[in-house]
Amino acid sequence: MKKRFTQQQIAEKLGYVTNSYISDVEKGAFIPSEGKLKKIAKALGVPFKEIDNLLLDSKIEALGIREPELISLFKDIPSLPEKDKRAIINAYLSIKEKRQKRRS
Repeated sequence: MKKRFTQQQIAEKLGYVTNSYISDVEKGAFIPSEGKLKKIAKALGVPFKEIDNLLLDSKIEALGIREPELISLFKDIPSLPEKDKRAIINAYLSIKEKRQKRRS
């Protein structure tokens, strides 16, 4: 996604007076609702799926998932329902926690 917009330009397209909302989103202070993300995607002129994929990357990174096979699973199966993604992540975290306990 190589569009060149300033935070202020995006904020104006979304109807905000200042760019603080966009700044907070960029910094990862919070993740906007799906409806807001769709508006942001439209303002940027990119498909919502691109924004959704970036969020998935961010979620995976935040969880500390580094295994290429698991990352690939999420990226190769974009239509996997959210509840199934959550179940896989929870199973992964449970296994990771058990491994860490055994090492201690």
